[in-house]
Amino acid sequence: MKQYVGFVKFLLSVTSLVATAIATPSQAATLAISQGELDFTNFSESFAAIERLNQGNTFAFTNGGFVTVQNIDAQTNFITEPPAASTSALSLAFGESKDYFGYSETEAKIIGNFDVEAGRSFYFNFIAALNLETSIDESPAENAGATGDISFLLFNTTDIQEQNSDFISILLANKTNNFAKNPLDFFSLTGNLDTLGNKDFITYQKSANVTLFSEDSQVNFGDNQEFATAFISGSLQRYFANQANLTLVALRKSQVRVTAPEPSMSLALLFMGGLFVGVRRRETGDRSQESGDKKVKSFT
Repeated sequence: MKQYVGFVKFLLSVTSLVATAIATPSQAATLAISQGELDFTNFSESFAAIERLNQGNTFAFTNGGFVTVQNIDAQTNFITEPPAASTSALSLAFGESKDYFGYSETEAKIIGNFDVEAGRSFYFNFIAALNLETSIDESPAENAGATGDISFLLFNTTDIQEQNSDFISILLANKTNNFAKNPLDFFSLTGNLDTLGNKDFITYQKSANVTLFSEDSQVNFGDNQEFATAFISGSLQRYFANQANLTLVALRKSQVRVTAPEPSMSLALLFMGGLFVGVRRRETGDRSQESGDKKVKSFT
């Protein structure tokens, strides 16, 4: 409950920020927001090792209009006693007038390693929250898009841990889908908003050993002002008959863009738009192949 209240306060602060930014727009405006949070608590085991990565990128171009892009309050934290970890961030893009392009993205990764004795269960609790918003005044002259991905994967790394003690740093630096193992269990909460077309969705997937305590969502698709918000709490629990080394990989990603194109910008927008859509399709496509024993649910 405490984490839920914290997320609501975070949403209210974002609402205040956005209201201040666009309180008295003198010209047509666009807005895109992607906000995500992932918290882990109540681990059954202490961390044998833990590493984290937190990074972001922004890009803005204007030829007479106004555009601003930001990554706000991007954090990735952990404590060892009691073991807990969390990551959160907000990506925002705002544009006004015409002939501009703005893009912002963040990515965080937490990798925790655990030793589990034979005949014990490994478990933890988690909270995942995702908030996406887009707003335009004139369609199709303006366009705004937002995506978010919050997920975790649990791997059995007993054999890798014995062969390569540096594999955690390697995992941190490389794409998880290049890891030559299938996850034991997983959870993902993903969403997309695009004011052009019908690519709006927010959905989650989970493996059989992930139990959900609560799920709440609100969506509005198809208008000039769109939003998709989901809050999910749950736990993972898995029994191990033999001694095992486990690695938990947690991911948090956000991307936003706003555009009001003129002919002079068409080439740049084609390139950046293709990057935006391509990344989203690759990420959602890879997740579907990680486990055949899963549940998928879309919020509507």
